[in-house]
Amino acid sequence: MVKCQEIKENLSDMVNASLDVDDFDTTQEGYIEISQEGFQKMCELLLNKVKNTLNAALHISNFNANQINKVLHVGGGSRMPMIKQLLRNMFPQAEHCIEEHPDEVVAIGAAYYAYSLPSDSQSDCLRM
Repeated sequence: MVKCQEIKENLSDMVNASLDVDDFDTTQEGYIEISQEGFQKMCELLLNKVKNTLNAALHISNFNANQINKVLHVGGGSRMPMIKQLLRNMFPQAEHCIEEHPDEVVAIGAAYYAYSLPSDSQSDCLRM
């Protein structure tokens, strides 16, 4: 899994990557080559799910894609060229804010959200 994760990350910056078969099966030799285009074809179903989820969110919120003026790219997937392109295609008139450390943005947002949740332990602390 770690090797596959590395390849996925490498394909965000490079056109091609390869996997050494010997790393998985010492009786075999050779490399499996994969291109960004090939990887994108493998991910087509997932990309469609992302697109459908975004369209559903727009529908539920009664917004049109052209009404969105800013898109913040966060999370590890936002490094992937296919995700960047999908968002640019869906929101062509929006400003696209691409963070240098998109994973940190998610972690910070989660921390703010967790802080805002009421909990019994917070109530206990306030009573002391």
